[in-house]
Amino acid sequence: MRHTHVSHALAGGVPIEVVQQNVGHASLATTSRYVRAEAVRRHGAMRRWWASAPH
Repeated sequence: MRHTHVSHALAGGVPIEVVQQNVGHASLATTSRYVRAEAVRRHGAMRRWWASAPH
């Protein structure tokens, strides 16, 4: 549940510092992991979309 909250909040544009405070991470580095994970997820989704799009 916590992972989902962080991922959705960051994807929705909530500033990372606000998300960090909401979930109680002591270090911004901990919250930053979710930013990288979200970027990888989005990149994979676009890669799959481009592979299936008619050219």
